[in-house]
Amino acid sequence: MKISLLFALSLLALLFTGCDLFSSSDDDKASSGGTEIVSESPPEQQTTPDKVTAEEPAEPLPATVTLSAFSDFSCTDAWTGRDGALGLAANSGSGTCQTAFQGVSSKYRVRITVQTEFDGRPYYVLSVNGSTIDSGRYPLSSELACDCPLDDWRSVCPDKKVEIDAGEHHISKGDIIKFYGQEDWECTDHGAYAKWHEISFEPVK
Repeated sequence: MKISLLFALSLLALLFTGCDLFSSSDDDKASSGGTEIVSESPPEQQTTPDKVTAEEPAEPLPATVTLSAFSDFSCTDAWTGRDGALGLAANSGSGTCQTAFQGVSSKYRVRITVQTEFDGRPYYVLSVNGSTIDSGRYPLSSELACDCPLDDWRSVCPDKKVEIDAGEHHISKGDIIKFYGQEDWECTDHGAYAKWHEISFEPVK
């Protein structure tokens, strides 16, 4: 009987101890699993606007350079004043004019202002330091060409100023600019004398 009672008490003690163990374990689980871990987000960083870097002002382009046929070039003897332009004397064949460029070294669009005639298409060459940058023939001033009346050509088919675009080129100070002109006789007893006015150098980016 004593043994049975002792056994019963031991069994009860074991049951209570087991309940404590289980409840403790469950509580731990509930405690760890049920606790919400809140991670504090770092305070919002105040963003400062990027520094505005001021762009350096672009270098201004140099001024346009215009070289006059009459005053800025040294020409061979064949050249003379003709109808307000510089042209070749009749039957002189050809001639050249040259000068040293005194503008700022830069890239330029080069234009030749010529004076066209109805009775010929003179041949021209523009060179820099001996290298040709443009060449060709003048256009005619009138579609009448040799049919233009000689006694009234000034009013019927007058000379016309025309700009010839010689393209974009890098020109340096001191470069030798040379213009070559050759007269052209398309109408047997009269022709065109490579008349011209100036060469302009307009700076480009």
